[in-house]
Amino acid sequence: MKKTNRDYKYDPNEWDESKSETVTPEKRTRPGISTSIRLPKSMVTKLRKIAKKKGDIGYQTLLKIWIAERLEEELA
Repeated sequence: MKKTNRDYKYDPNEWDESKSETVTPEKRTRPGISTSIRLPKSMVTKLRKIAKKKGDIGYQTLLKIWIAERLEEELA
């Protein structure tokens, strides 16, 4: 019977230390603050549709663009 990935159980005795590599993770720096807002599903659907028309960008990117534009307008 052939083993599939689903049937595989990890066995630490199979670990071959000679094949291991040391990896130093890159520092993740995210400029900005993460925020969260709840939007109606219908609004997100419309945002996605508009974002796709504007060059297949993500709707969250579109929101950031719109917020940035409005902030500049309000501060002018």
